Amino acid sequence: MGRVLDRAFDIQSDFGAIEIVTERIAWIHFRNPPQMPDDEIWLGNGDRLSGAIQQDGVTFQPEGGRRMRIPRERIHTVLIGQGLDQQAPALR
Repeated sequence: MGRVLDRAFDIQSDFGAIEIVTERIAWIHFRNPPQMPDDEIWLGNGDRLSGAIQQDGVTFQPEGGRRMRIPRERIHTVLIGQGLDQQAPALR
């Protein structure tokens, strides 16, 4: 849990190079591990873009922690703007 500090993400897609402002993004899936054929950016409105994300990592600040840069090869999925529901039932 924490905040993604990058202002935007760039993706090279079939539509060309596109910059997506982070506040419009719901999910980012990196093709690491290689089960994903492409990187994907899922927008808050439900649209998805596939291609190659140009950033080499994500700048992140965990709650109560210091900002850090996480290399993309160590990331599978980033959820942006999602919160933890403390009222959700526990997994068993």
